[in-house]
Amino acid sequence: MDLLPTTAAPGVTERAEALADAACELHDAASTPASWSAAAVEDAVEAMETTALALAAAHPDAAAAMLAIGQQLAQLRARLGFPPGEHAAAAVEEHQEEPVVPPTPIRPRQRRGLGPGYQGLQIPPGRTPAER
Repeated sequence: MDLLPTTAAPGVTERAEALADAACELHDAASTPASWSAAAVEDAVEAMETTALALAAAHPDAAAAMLAIGQQLAQLRARLGFPPGEHAAAAVEEHQEEPVVPPTPIRPRQRRGLGPGYQGLQIPPGRTPAER
């Protein structure tokens, strides 16, 4: 069973191949932390966010995985002191679920019966247990 189609939309295959090649070239060029600048890291994070948004449309399972990756990238942005990405709000809006609403508490029933002042029945002293 194939989960994805065998033919991509026009231009998608070529662009995905170019993205993979560019990612490999970036990995080769940036082999140490000293290779990076703040602007380069921010650009790479933005590229990953944009790619995650694009992959989210590929399959429902991909959407859930890419949402998690987008959240991790947003946390990375915050830890590095970068401003939120332009796609952060769109990703949250697209995948936001309905808020969880706590259930309405059930009101206890009104007390029925003889009431809070009830002290019990008084059995006259002359009666026997059989007459009760």
